[in-house]
Amino acid sequence: MFVMSNRPILAKATVAAALALSLIMASPATAQQSMYASSALADSAVEQVQVPPLIGAVDLQVLMGLTEPQIVDIRNPRAIRSLYSYASGHIPGAVNVPYGTWRNIWTDPLNVPTDADMTRAIQSMGLTKDRPVVIVHSSAARGNFGSAAWVYWVLKTAGFENIAILNGGVRGWKDMGGEMSTEAVEIVPSQEVITVDQTWLATHEDVDAVINGTSDAQLLDARPLHQIMSDASIEGSFTLNAEELITGDKGMAGDDLEIFMRIKDAGLEWQRGEVITYCNNGALAAVDWFMASEIAGIPNVKVYGHSLRARERALDALES
Repeated sequence: MFVMSNRPILAKATVAAALALSLIMASPATAQQSMYASSALADSAVEQVQVPPLIGAVDLQVLMGLTEPQIVDIRNPRAIRSLYSYASGHIPGAVNVPYGTWRNIWTDPLNVPTDADMTRAIQSMGLTKDRPVVIVHSSAARGNFGSAAWVYWVLKTAGFENIAILNGGVRGWKDMGGEMSTEAVEIVPSQEVITVDQTWLATHEDVDAVINGTSDAQLLDARPLHQIMSDASIEGSFTLNAEELITGDKGMAGDDLEIFMRIKDAGLEWQRGEVITYCNNGALAAVDWFMASEIAGIPNVKVYGHSLRARERALDALES
């Protein structure tokens, strides 16, 4: 039985989304009522509030009144365009851990990050697992959601369970009338010790096994057609253009029903077993994974963390 993940904090999952999910899976889908009824939140002193994978600006404001989420702004510290820049204005209390810092965890083209690597990175960001983490992107373009999805996935592999992406990013927060601050927030290193969880991580070996026919996992290319035309998909791959799961140029997730129908129409047998998403650098693959795993609640979906570009570098390194 696959259960749709909760989207809004203060609302029930829609009947339309539940119906769409039932079309994807062999088993009937059950829409799960949100834990976030506003009256229950207002009347209780909640120490640990569980956030949904996607949180809207209004719901983040509610959350900030209930607890102290760790708000992680992944924009550049300073950029020419204000929407891209943390220094030009950010959500009060948000720390700045630029996207490039998250990418640097995956610099080795041959090996996945070790527990020690991940521990050093997470501690330097000041993050702990005892409070919700909300990831904030610029929302200046569709690709910004991919950056946030990658960060979400990295945190998931680091063992974090209470994570959300701010849908619409900084733009959505500002459009809602949310308060902005230009005061930088100092990062205080944490003592969190990390064990890498490979449940959602596919390695070079996993992809090789599919190519060699020793694994029945299904490969899912998350790239748009123009990228596939210049660099062909791995043979036998299905495709699900991650950009079509994001609305317009505002870096927001698309409509629930549309997301579920696109997942269904990708042609995979989602209920059969493992699915490995991939793209050129990992961000679009993370979008496909996020929508399928975290929004649709489909198990056994993994991201090929090294991506096609790192695969090329790994093959060059092995041949040299």
